[in-house]
Amino acid sequence: MKDRIIKILLKYGITAAVGGLMAFAVIALHGYADAADSAERCRILADAFTIPGVVLMLCAALVWISNAGMFYGLSYLAGRAVRALFPMGRTFEKHERYADYVLRKREKGGVHGYGFIFHVGAAFFAVAVVFIIRFYGLSE
Repeated sequence: MKDRIIKILLKYGITAAVGGLMAFAVIALHGYADAADSAERCRILADAFTIPGVVLMLCAALVWISNAGMFYGLSYLAGRAVRALFPMGRTFEKHERYADYVLRKREKGGVHGYGFIFHVGAAFFAVAVVFIIRFYGLSE
């Protein structure tokens, strides 16, 4: 039980650290220290939390789409192209039809347990919404 909790905290912590690094980079690049007033600071903070929030949520969506089989065709074509371009690629494996390739990939299954990426991204985005609301309250 304790190992499971440590694993979960580690996943969320590393993902939050990556999002925090992205937010820090945006804050540094937008010149938070040189901002003229508090409305400008809120705008910079809103941008700094929106970017990692959206990126993390879209990464989770990309994994979800990949698990649905959206990229089977691309990976099949890439494998066929590599085997066609390299001389020894055709001798080691026999030709696999696309239908067999899809069945093999579906049996293998996709990535599981990636919801933490979406949750951390949603938390960053929620903080960004708070700063956006504050920005529009200060700018009136």
